[in-house]
Amino acid sequence: MVVDRAAEMIRRAEREIRGQIAEAAASGAYGLVDRLSSLARRLADLADEAAGTPEPASAAASPASKGGKPRSGAKRVAASGRKPSRMEGYPRFERSRDTLLKIGWSKKSRTEYVHRAQRAGLDAVVLAVTDLGRNGRVFTTEELLPAVQQTGDSDLPEYQAYVCLAWLRAIGVVEQHGREGYSVPDGDPAVAVGRAWEALPKSRG
Repeated sequence: MVVDRAAEMIRRAEREIRGQIAEAAASGAYGLVDRLSSLARRLADLADEAAGTPEPASAAASPASKGGKPRSGAKRVAASGRKPSRMEGYPRFERSRDTLLKIGWSKKSRTEYVHRAQRAGLDAVVLAVTDLGRNGRVFTTEELLPAVQQTGDSDLPEYQAYVCLAWLRAIGVVEQHGREGYSVPDGDPAVAVGRAWEALPKSRG
């Protein structure tokens, strides 16, 4: 289908940009890391939108006339003159001492929320994805926690493992392949993570 091809084209562009993120982090271009990460997130959102089921033209033409909420795609139409969604720019990542912070936006409460993961847990996740993704193998999230537990961090909460995985994806250390799973590009993940960690903005909270 046309929409499937369009979604794959956008995801391909996202993967290429995420590959550039790791190179930017390695060269110390930390400002570029932030800009590329933001762009990659927007491309990921566009790919998800392109892969979704479109609404009928009549519903898209006049969402307000039926008392319904505007389609999310309508927020991206420049001619509408609407302000960008507060969700744009989320999630973002910061660090506080030895803690990784994932800051998201709650549509329900219309406020920011924070998920935390300890650096020790992050290191365990890096070891796990390095092993799972060896030789270009694609792995799933269901495989992640058992692999982390095998590294010796059996007490790592599942949500913290996913916080770490989300950041690894954001910095290009891990690539997502739709619903198939994740892979690890060529290179040393531990080195890229170390540099990207130093580049993380420090939390002011």
